[in-house]
Amino acid sequence: MRQRIPIFDRLVARIDASGVCWEWTGAKSEGYGVIGRGGRGEGNALTHRVMWEQLVGRIPEGLDVDHLCRNRACCNPDHLEPVDRRTNVARGLRRPGYRGSILHCPRGHLYDRSTATQRKCSTCKNENARALRIAKEAAA
Repeated sequence: MRQRIPIFDRLVARIDASGVCWEWTGAKSEGYGVIGRGGRGEGNALTHRVMWEQLVGRIPEGLDVDHLCRNRACCNPDHLEPVDRRTNVARGLRRPGYRGSILHCPRGHLYDRSTATQRKCSTCKNENARALRIAKEAAA
């Protein structure tokens, strides 16, 4: 029978601590580090939560472990803080690059129309329609 390596040992072996953040270099899901719990059927664990539990202590029931550095792959306990879901989400919404803070389309025009789920740029829409019309006239 194969000897199991403790989860903490496997975790530490895959962390790059050369910078301020302790970057997880293994598998990721949506930017968060994931590591197997150890056996078949035991599932995976988020690396930052495992690191918190191993070095700091139990995570209180109902709390998320928030990345203060906004780096999802970071496992440095100094960059983590247990907070309620509302606080975690609110902090994430203010992060640089969040969709709500982007005011310009990829071509640099100001978004000027929006729905509940989309933002649209009238300038790009008009340019695309004009290009399509010219292409159709050239093909005819």
